[in-house]
Amino acid sequence: TLAAIPKSMTQNPPGFDPISVDEYEPQLLSTKELLDKYWPYAKPLLERVVKEAMHGELGIEDIYRKVAAGEFFVFVFKCDKGIMPSVKLAIVLEVVKYPQMAAMNVVALGGEQLFIFHKRFWAMLTGWAYMNGIKVFECSVAPAMQRVIERFGFKKTYARMRYDLLEGNHE
Repeated sequence: TLAAIPKSMTQNPPGFDPISVDEYEPQLLSTKELLDKYWPYAKPLLERVVKEAMHGELGIEDIYRKVAAGEFFVFVFKCDKGIMPSVKLAIVLEVVKYPQMAAMNVVALGGEQLFIFHKRFWAMLTGWAYMNGIKVFECSVAPAMQRVIERFGFKKTYARMRYDLLEGNHE
C-alpha cells in the first residue's frame, strides 16, 4: 500500500518536470488565439526579464501590446501534452530596419534550459528570420548574458552606453 512507502519517495523533488524537453516545440504567437493560449505561460518568464534585466525601456504590458499589434514577434517553446500547456522559454523579437540591412533585435529572452533550446531550435529560428529578410540578430545584454551568447556565435559590436537626463548629477 502507499501508506507503507515513505512520503519522500512518492513526491517529486522541487522543480521536477515530468515532461521531457524533447516534447517541446517552437510556436510563433502569430494569431490572437495563439497569443491568448500561450501568453499566460510566457508572461511570468518575461516578467522576470523585465524586472531583473531591463532598465525601464519596456514593461510587460508594453511587450504584450506590441506583440498584439504585430510590432514584436514572440516565439515560445511549448508542450501541449499535459493537462495545461507548458512553456519553458519565450523570446521576444523586433525587426530593426537599417538603411543597408534588416536586423532582428532580441528584446527579451526568458525561461530555462537555454542551451538545450539553442541546440534544438536556433537554426530553425534563424532560418525563419533569414527567409524574412533578416541579415543579423542583435541584442543589448548584461555582461553575464554576453558571456553566454558568445558561445552561440554572437560577437560584441558596440558598447551600449546610457546618459540619464533625470539623475540630476550633470555638470
